[in-house]
Amino acid sequence: MSYKVKLLNFLKSSVNREYCLPIINKILQANFMRGKFIITIDKTHEKLSLSQEEIIKNIENIIEFIVKKALIEGYNALAIPFIISKKKAPNFYIIEERPREDELWRFLYLILTGIHYGDYVLNLENVPEEIVKDFREWLINKNFVILEKERSGLNINELLSELELPRGIPLMKCEFILGFIFVSYFVKFWKEKLEEKVIAETFKRKIIEITDESSLVIFILSKQKKKMYIFPRLKEIIKKYYEDFFKSDDLVPSISKFIFSLYITKKDYKEESANLLNKFLYYLLQGYVNGELLSKAIELKISYELKENKIYGVSRALQFFSRI
Repeated sequence: MSYKVKLLNFLKSSVNREYCLPIINKILQANFMRGKFIITIDKTHEKLSLSQEEIIKNIENIIEFIVKKALIEGYNALAIPFIISKKKAPNFYIIEERPREDELWRFLYLILTGIHYGDYVLNLENVPEEIVKDFREWLINKNFVILEKERSGLNINELLSELELPRGIPLMKCEFILGFIFVSYFVKFWKEKLEEKVIAETFKRKIIEITDESSLVIFILSKQKKKMYIFPRLKEIIKKYYEDFFKSDDLVPSISKFIFSLYITKKDYKEESANLLNKFLYYLLQGYVNGELLSKAIELKISYELKENKIYGVSRALQFFSRI
């Protein structure tokens, strides 16, 4: 099934349409002029102009127009939000270079069907569609994703509480911490499904279909910074760092306990601490342990505890270091 068909099928649900509306608004934010969202195709003199109220009923028209614009004019930040526009960097482009239609629909599918929080959108690629759908429904049923019109997206307080994480982590500035939390919840979902005996055998067959090409995808859609990160070998990372979790009765993965026991909640330390962990997790999500960043995080924690004359320690360190 093509990405176009999968996305259009996804948008048949009114709940899905309302959920992805904030993402559409993020994509179109640079095209808001005089109370309207306006997209033009200069070569054909076509224009699409919609008010905020008209967006939700016209999502298909919008994305079809975005794809058409890119096919006629070349790569642009509407179809692929993290790309440099041709107007801003004309020398960067080859004159004949044009995006493929399936490529455009792939990016739009991954962005609009993703789980969003603020300027971030997270998704899984090359994972069986049924599993991704089940995972999404599981997040909703567990109240980890909110579908209300005014505040749809990840329910951060619930997510942090379930993993026994301290509140106040500046996730709006820490995309890789958020990505790590997202993966940890996918693992929790995976484990729970395997424990449900009625459907376990069917789910095991689906899990086998997850290949080494499975990836975590993170989009950043802020006005100032638009980026896309792809972390491949998701299955390998899960096997390496979460294997003990599947074999235990623990509700929280040991890797999560280790990582966040390094976080310092104290006001004077929390930003530096979060920044170090965010950088460290950028490498961990790629399957690498950055020893320098890990040492700095541990040194900062030790320095803080000595200053405060309180010893909190590092949780599950033995399990973590035995894997590297």
